[in-house]
Amino acid sequence: MDSVKPEDRGRRFIISYRLADDMITIFEPPVRNSGNVSGKFLERTRVTKPTSTPEHPQFYGPQDLYIGARIQVFSHRFKIMDADDYVLRYLEARKDDFPGCEKTIESIRTLRGATGGASMKTSVKGAPMKVQRSPGDLQALLREVKTQLKKNNYINFSSLTDAFLQYDRNRSGTIDLNELKKVCHKQNLPLDDDVMQALINECGVDQNGQISHAGFMKFLTWD
Repeated sequence: MDSVKPEDRGRRFIISYRLADDMITIFEPPVRNSGNVSGKFLERTRVTKPTSTPEHPQFYGPQDLYIGARIQVFSHRFKIMDADDYVLRYLEARKDDFPGCEKTIESIRTLRGATGGASMKTSVKGAPMKVQRSPGDLQALLREVKTQLKKNNYINFSSLTDAFLQYDRNRSGTIDLNELKKVCHKQNLPLDDDVMQALINECGVDQNGQISHAGFMKFLTWD
C-alpha cells in the first residue's frame, strides 16, 4: 500500500484483475504478528479512476496495471511492484486484444530481467502470485476456503473428483492446471479468484504445468 501512514506503508496485497469484465479483487495475505486483519480487502468490482465523473466513468484496464503504477482504489492507493508470470505470457499472446497493454508487458519483462526471472515473494501485484506462508497462514487460507464453500452450500465433491479423473487418463494423480481450472468452472466451485489462486499456489504446479488433483481435493475437504 502506498500510504503516508507508517503502519500501512509496509502492507502487501494481491490485486486480481479479471480481463473479461475489468473486475478487481484485492486480498491481503496473512502476516503473523502484523496486527492487520487478513483476507478480502475489496470484493470483486470495477474500480473507477480518480479523474472519472459520474457522467463519464473511466475504469482501470490492463494498460494501467504496469510495474510501478499507482492506482487509486477509493480512499486507498496501491503501488504495483510485481506480476505473475502467467500475466506476462497471457498478454504477450493476446496483445491485439488489449490495446495499450505494451507498457504493462514491457514493465514485467524489465522486472524479470532485473531479478533474474524470479518473482518477488511479498509484494503488491497486478495479478495473483505465490506468497510464502507459515503454517498458521495456511490454516487461515483453509478457513477462508471452508467459509466460501459453506456459504454457497457446496457439497459436490464426488462429481468434482470424478471430473478430475476423466482428465487424468494415465492415472498419474496429476492433471494440467488449465484443465483443473476448467473443471472447477464447469462444476461451479464457488471460490473467489484470489482464493483459488492462493490454493493452487499451495498445491504447487510442476515444470510441466501439472498439479495434483488429489492434493487439491484434500485442501477443499479439509476439516
